[in-house]
Amino acid sequence: MLRKIGYLVIWSLVLAVVSLSLGFSIYERKKIVCTDVRVEITDSVQNQFVRSKEIRDWVLSHHPHLLHQNLENIDLRVIEDGLSKFKAVEEATVFTSIVGRGKPGEGSVVVRIRQRDPQFRVDQPGRDYYMDRFGRSIDWTPNYTPRVLMVSGVISFEFARKRMLPLITYIQNDPFLNAQIDQIHVGGNGNLTLVPRVGEQLIYFGPPEDYQNKLRNLKALYKEGFKNGGWTIYKSIDLSYRNLVICLKKQ
Repeated sequence: MLRKIGYLVIWSLVLAVVSLSLGFSIYERKKIVCTDVRVEITDSVQNQFVRSKEIRDWVLSHHPHLLHQNLENIDLRVIEDGLSKFKAVEEATVFTSIVGRGKPGEGSVVVRIRQRDPQFRVDQPGRDYYMDRFGRSIDWTPNYTPRVLMVSGVISFEFARKRMLPLITYIQNDPFLNAQIDQIHVGGNGNLTLVPRVGEQLIYFGPPEDYQNKLRNLKALYKEGFKNGGWTIYKSIDLSYRNLVICLKKQ
């Protein structure tokens, strides 16, 4: 019986110490203020549409009272919602941290950014932009030029999103085709002309329909028809006819 009472006393003391510690921690946390904004761009090696300084400057300009504000009073969701409006930002996560190089009582707001991944670039008079895998646009910037397939000519945003994105996704998922096709030009009638990286011939594709079959035929031509040469003797390849590939030799 005495042993049980002893256990109860010990556990009561432990619970009292824990409760006091938690209460002290909560009280101390309420006194912690924001003294810095740290930005982490998780995919900065792959893409560089936004830079840490740009994001930090935006946060401080739109939330001028952030510094020296108590961490628990900062509305992190409002900051996240504002950053999500950046066209190049796929996901923004904002949280607070009390671990850092600052003095006791100092904390930070941490902004973690993941950028959109461009699938191709649209070179359009008056508007130059990239499109991601979800069909959303990313504004062109002179500070960063990713190596992606270029689409030029007469092309509306809806045409790019609904007609070109599935075709280009198919090309990118095939290592051979992705290495071979460098540019696509869209004519006024909606017909496509593909420009290869190797060889001088133009590839007349027709409209972006039945593209799986057309591209399989093109791949077979390169791998089987041109395996003994022929890359330089043709000036054009026509895939616009169903199940037919027409090669025109140079004069």
